Amino acid sequence: MNSKELYSVRMRASFLGQHISGAERILQKEDIPKVLLELYKRPPKFDELVLTIEKLSSVKVIEKALSIYSYDFKSLEDARKFAIELLEKSGVSQSCAKFAIELLSRGASPDFKNMRGAALIDPQSCERLEKDPFRGVRTVKVDWLSRSEIKKTLLKRSIKREYLKRLPDALALATKNIHCGVLAELCWSDDPEYETGYVASPLLGYVRIKPMKQKGDPKGGRVYFVSKEKLEDIISCLEKLPILIKSL
Repeated sequence: MNSKELYSVRMRASFLGQHISGAERILQKEDIPKVLLELYKRPPKFDELVLTIEKLSSVKVIEKALSIYSYDFKSLEDARKFAIELLEKSGVSQSCAKFAIELLSRGASPDFKNMRGAALIDPQSCERLEKDPFRGVRTVKVDWLSRSEIKKTLLKRSIKREYLKRLPDALALATKNIHCGVLAELCWSDDPEYETGYVASPLLGYVRIKPMKQKGDPKGGRVYFVSKEKLEDIISCLEKLPILIKSL
């Protein structure tokens, strides 16, 4: 891939004032029309969809993504208890881990809706750190060096085809987040039909957990645990540094 001719393509969609879908790609100019159509078709419904195309002057390549682990539980209570334990192992206080789960469960924005981006939380004080509590912070300008090869590798590792729509994007974002200095991330989807979430950290990798919410629940989002002292540098990296990930 010629780094001198790369573009960031970003999509976000909302319905009835609620964020419902987002996606990131880094690609060559000739691939833009095909990907724009793909991203346009991605949200099942919307009343607002924004597509952004930006030429990139440089891109940083990360050799390897976070390692993937998967755990299934019989109950939501057990799954969330496990997520809290993982966050504690990653340096987050138990009270802040519980606060993050409650935040995503009720809707992280002040009006109790899903946020467009991630909530930022200090891992010890539980202080909310994002400047815009409605928008949050979005991780942008991240993709795989070869998305098709990544999907082939995931299939060889017995990852179910039904997960290939979400897993590559979520893993790429989590990998960039950790590279930028996020201590730990908690996430589950705002798709009412998708119950799986994850915890990611430098210590544990990318840990998929099912179920992180009840089926039919439209609430979801992301929480990044970040040090207040490193806040500005982390936000700058998340929003401005273009990253391609080479392999699993």
